[in-house]
Amino acid sequence: MTGGDRAVLDWFATHTAGHPVTALPCDLDPDWIVAYLRELGSRTDALEVLRPGAFAGYADFPTYGVRAGRRLEASDISMDRIDRISEVVTAFESLRRDRPELAEAKLQLSQPHPLDLAMFVFAGGAVAGGLPVGLAVRRSNLVLAALRQLPAFTEAALEEMREVRRRHGDLIVWQVESPISLLSMVKAQQLGALWALAPVVAGQLAGFLEKVHEVDRDHGIDTETIVHLCYGDYQHKSLLSPRNLAPAVALLDQTGRRLVQRGVPVPLVHIPCAYGAHPAPVDPEFYAPLRKLGPEWRVIAGVASTGEPAASAAALTLFEKASGAAAYGVAAACGFGRNSATEAEQGAETILSLARAQDDSRS
Repeated sequence: MTGGDRAVLDWFATHTAGHPVTALPCDLDPDWIVAYLRELGSRTDALEVLRPGAFAGYADFPTYGVRAGRRLEASDISMDRIDRISEVVTAFESLRRDRPELAEAKLQLSQPHPLDLAMFVFAGGAVAGGLPVGLAVRRSNLVLAALRQLPAFTEAALEEMREVRRRHGDLIVWQVESPISLLSMVKAQQLGALWALAPVVAGQLAGFLEKVHEVDRDHGIDTETIVHLCYGDYQHKSLLSPRNLAPAVALLDQTGRRLVQRGVPVPLVHIPCAYGAHPAPVDPEFYAPLRKLGPEWRVIAGVASTGEPAASAAALTLFEKASGAAAYGVAAACGFGRNSATEAEQGAETILSLARAQDDSRS
């Protein structure tokens, strides 16, 4: 969807169909971090291109390296979004002035997980459809390089979030997005290694969420964070196709346990069920692992697909039956950023029809 920040926000506000609104989203890049990855090619004082990429597909992402003798600083790989975020805030404040019913609404902005940024910047050459093990082993040096530079990415994200909080206070709701966290779990399931990898990946995700909470606490802010998981959606193709929701449950079980132990509020979480161009399955076994998900999580069910209202409704029923509770919310698997206007309209109507059905069942 295009048309400028105000047009995007207006579209979402219009498509709430009278439902109470807690936050409106406005993505800074419809392709998530592709614009950022392209722009890094100009930062030649700190980075060099080890492997070029034209973004024709997942296997065509570039790989960057740190120049010899250079120590990577947070400023070298910052997303530099502060002024851009201020532009979106200006559009959002204009919208709230024109729509009094949105006076209490927040602006939802995406915050890519530093792990994902590090992996796509320094290990882009190890990314391909299916995340093949052979390629990962051959490019293990890239993965290790990404992990070594992770602290710089974490500090860059936190510095930006601190400045956004300083400028805009609690107006912003952060949506922390981490396809890598979920994809690593899906791959671990394929290899029979969920038990080994889940504590490691969950520990890293919980650690970042704790730091985000500390930033908000330091600014006297109690705004809720959202965790958004997905299987990749570049060009409407997923990097991996899940067998079931066991990888998501394993990741969240370990993450939630750590957050509770540290006294960190457990965020809302979006669990994707559809992936790539595939609608959410209507097989009960796909959703069965949800019965093991801890009660600390309030879940947004990513079951809605464009042009698939009946299948989406069936998927939501299976999702809620398996989890033993009504979903906190309903959403698409990965937003509408890469949809045409017609597809977005269809998706929004599907989500609204599912939400109305939920409301009717609760009344």
